[in-house]
Amino acid sequence: MVFQRLYPLIGGFQGLALNEVEALITACISGLLMAGMYYLVRAFSIIEVQSDIYEHDAKTDAMTGAIRRQEIMHRLEQEISRSFRNRQPLALIMFDIDHFKFVNDRYGHLVGDIVLKNLVQFSQGICRDIDLLGRVGGEEFLVILPNTNEHDSHEIAERIRIGVERHVVAKVNREPIRITISNGVAVLHPEMELDMIHSILADKYFKQADYAMYQAKAAGRNQTVVYKVS
Repeated sequence: MVFQRLYPLIGGFQGLALNEVEALITACISGLLMAGMYYLVRAFSIIEVQSDIYEHDAKTDAMTGAIRRQEIMHRLEQEISRSFRNRQPLALIMFDIDHFKFVNDRYGHLVGDIVLKNLVQFSQGICRDIDLLGRVGGEEFLVILPNTNEHDSHEIAERIRIGVERHVVAKVNREPIRITISNGVAVLHPEMELDMIHSILADKYFKQADYAMYQAKAAGRNQTVVYKVS
């Protein structure tokens, strides 16, 4: 045994029996192994946390906290797939701040950034836990509403719109800043669509919601329009 070979070399252990030396060395080695495992697990935990942070940052808009455009479109494809599996409708709300350039021109872009951030936080507070909110443009946002039909999606869109109109999104020298938004709604009914490539369907209904939003703007802004299939 290795301990028998080492035993004559360990002068400090002369008063101990061979089995006691073996136990002492085994305990030392076990302690070192346990310490090594502890620091290894800790290192992997730190790496995992950092990886989660980087992944979150890659998927989330740093300023507003909304989901980034690429990620929200990916989520939309996933929700379309779920809609076909569950045979439940899927609604989209596209909304855009009315006259946001006026806010930036009058108060500056830093205030404009605060407005965007507070708008997202306020809208997230109105949305349900299952809903997803993403930033798809400078002041344009997309809300994905699973298991939601035209009536309910219009109701949610109006709840957001009216709430935003009444909400103070920022203050400058005690002057309250309020904004309005225009909403466009589009609804996918899986029984009325072919279960085709979901990225194509995502683009189709994204454009429908976007078109409805611009109809709302053309009709005078600060309102909700539901896309109608002609």
